[in-house]
Amino acid sequence: MARLNISLTNEMAKRIQDSADEDGKTISSLITESVDLYLHLKKMGLSRNQLMKLMKFLEVIKSVDAVPVPSLLLDTTLNLALTSSEEKIFDVWCETGRIAGELIKSIVPDITQLSNEFKDYATFTPLSKLELKADGKEVELILMGTGYSMGSAKVTASALRCFLQVYGVTNLSESISEGFVKVKGMLKEGADVAKEE
Repeated sequence: MARLNISLTNEMAKRIQDSADEDGKTISSLITESVDLYLHLKKMGLSRNQLMKLMKFLEVIKSVDAVPVPSLLLDTTLNLALTSSEEKIFDVWCETGRIAGELIKSIVPDITQLSNEFKDYATFTPLSKLELKADGKEVELILMGTGYSMGSAKVTASALRCFLQVYGVTNLSESISEGFVKVKGMLKEGADVAKEE
């Protein structure tokens, strides 16, 4: 087995020792596992930063009890539900959008910062496009690949409208078609938004 000398700060060495003790491992095995994980991520084309973002993304998904559902099944189920009670389904999706908005706003309170975060997290979704533009006044949220039908697009638009309202976006309008939703509006005075420097 090859031996390497590495240099660590005293604080890092203590943290590694504490983690090794806590897990019942040697420092050598902990470092070997860490390097192996790093090399595996690199082979997959992922960086440490992307892994941290994925973990944060999964934390949000878990906190809203999201479960993976094949889009064809979701689409069919939504359309059946819409034939039963369209208004009630829109209300449920709106409330879900509002809850997700409150949760995400507690993590990222500024909509301009959120638009930058969307760029980083879009790759973790099955959507072909997920884009949030916020220029300080106007806000536009676009999703493509949101389902196959107009029914899916309509309920998604309902959720996005309520999501954006949490961030203080008003005068909302939407454009929808099969597999496409765009909701846009104006940012209310005094809403959380990053100031231009």
